[in-house]
Amino acid sequence: MPAVTQVVMCPRDPGVETALRCGRCDTPICPKCMVAGPAGQRCKDCGKAMRNPIYTLGTQHIIRAAAAAAIGGVAMGLAWGFILLPFSVGLFSIFLGAGLAWAFTRVMDFATGRKRGPIVVGFAIAGIGIAWGTQAAIVGLDVARFGLLAVAIGAYLAYQNLRSF
Repeated sequence: MPAVTQVVMCPRDPGVETALRCGRCDTPICPKCMVAGPAGQRCKDCGKAMRNPIYTLGTQHIIRAAAAAAIGGVAMGLAWGFILLPFSVGLFSIFLGAGLAWAFTRVMDFATGRKRGPIVVGFAIAGIGIAWGTQAAIVGLDVARFGLLAVAIGAYLAYQNLRSF
């Protein structure tokens, strides 16, 4: 004997009869209110698309990322200006840029709890820029301009490591 479905009124659209129910909360839904999903029909409350938590940053994550970019940028800029300056020229700048990207990827991973996305990328690139600015303040702009290739490579690689997919 086939199952008997009970026809009820849709709670969102008064006056509309329906025999459909949400697959999660069993609330009556009409065809106008339903959201089709991979696991069946849902009401609008249950069918909302959830954002992946790896890309969701809270205020605390943003503050920690900003602090890490500023502190890490100054620290790496001091190291760059006093120790790594000879590596800012020529082929070595590629390796310096890769090192900056690696360092800021690790710093952002630590500060944000391995979050990803455009905000984290922005802070990493800002940190690389702060590092270059600190190095430029130490050695002067005429010498620091050789490090711009390292900054560009570092920014690109940091973007590739921290971007959202």
